[in-house]
Amino acid sequence: MKKTRIFVTLVTVLLVSFSLFAEEKVLKVSTEQMTNLDVPFVVSFSELLDFVGYDFDANWNSIRIKDSKGNDLPYQIVDVDQNGRISSSDFLQFVFKNEANIVVSDDWDIDLLQFEPAFTIEEKDGEYNVINKNFTVKVNNHGLANFTKFGNVEGILYNELGTARIAGWSGSTYYLDGKLGKHVETTSMGLTVKDLKVFDPGPVAVTIQAVLSYEDLPGLTQKLTTHIFKTGDVLVENEFSFSNYVDIMKLQVMATAPLTTVDDSSLHITPIFRRIIWSEQLGVTPYEYWKERDAIEIVDENAYVVFPAIDSMKPLWWGATYAFVSMEDWRANFSKKYGLIAAEILPQTPVVYSDLKKFVYNDFWFYESREFRDGIFRWIPGELNNYEATKGTFEGTNEADWMMKFKAGDKVTYTRYFSIYSAKNTVEAIKLLEGRAHEIQNLKLIVQ
Repeated sequence: MKKTRIFVTLVTVLLVSFSLFAEEKVLKVSTEQMTNLDVPFVVSFSELLDFVGYDFDANWNSIRIKDSKGNDLPYQIVDVDQNGRISSSDFLQFVFKNEANIVVSDDWDIDLLQFEPAFTIEEKDGEYNVINKNFTVKVNNHGLANFTKFGNVEGILYNELGTARIAGWSGSTYYLDGKLGKHVETTSMGLTVKDLKVFDPGPVAVTIQAVLSYEDLPGLTQKLTTHIFKTGDVLVENEFSFSNYVDIMKLQVMATAPLTTVDDSSLHITPIFRRIIWSEQLGVTPYEYWKERDAIEIVDENAYVVFPAIDSMKPLWWGATYAFVSMEDWRANFSKKYGLIAAEILPQTPVVYSDLKKFVYNDFWFYESREFRDGIFRWIPGELNNYEATKGTFEGTNEADWMMKFKAGDKVTYTRYFSIYSAKNTVEAIKLLEGRAHEIQNLKLIVQ
């Protein structure tokens, strides 16, 4: 009789424990905090469902975001498909420090928490002013975000965040007769707007989604999803999809006029590139290339490139300040006059190919015409044959061979953070950017 009671008690305890576990799921979001800034986080409910599991009867309206002490953090849900309920394509957004828990219950009596929005939106003539207490972002009629105010500074601060530069061959018959057709080139502002949504402001962010098509390259669509966070970070996801065969020469994402319009004494700052074609042609290291141009600053025993943002800096050839260089964790312009940083931060440290042809055929950075540009650039300059280090790499090829050839069903996605921060000097700016990039690149989501 005693053994039976023990067995029944044990089974009861196990059942209660299982019941308690099944009442909620907890997902941990964490980073390695390096700055005093909140870290923005966005995730689709489709991704959350993969973590929570399909066998858990989740009431998504019960969702809560808790800090490490168990306090509720403001969050918001972006109703992307605008069906009035939480769907797989919708976004969850919040900001946090160090770590936070996403908690969802199977209790269907729990409803969403409500928070005061951190933004207001003013619409005029098809454009939108997204206003936060610290800054204003103007969203134009193609869905591109432009900083027009930060703190007390107003003007063209940081423009066309995530705009694309696209060049290709219209009417290409390459696979029939080897001919490319007519060369065409434009930016996102030259594309046709198929859809533009500016979603309701929340306590954390404002999201904009634009769908653009390029009539001269039938089958090419740009889907631009922009999250303007109250932290001053603008997260832009660019998805380029193809429903037809398209030959592409350029497919670059950009941001224009990073502080140079309001302050032409702004400085360009970046980590030293791991690879520069020009330095290889000269037989020097990337450090030596910039040292010769008096553009090196040492911070915490590490060397960084710092030079006047509107100076061409004696490029080896062409007019770009730099081109054919490796993409790094971040780059920025800094205005000492206003104490502002206009930054581009990448969500992961990019790969650098040792093979020259692979390096040139993949994504790399440009800084030209006061624009941050990165992505595909498939025009092979004749100057590569003028130097022993690069001579012959593309021998026997022509422009038809260089093109990036996309077919129906192909997709290319670029995710970038375009942000404005405050700093007193270049040392402070560099330390902040190193820390911020580290926080963003170390975001993790795991099941507890």
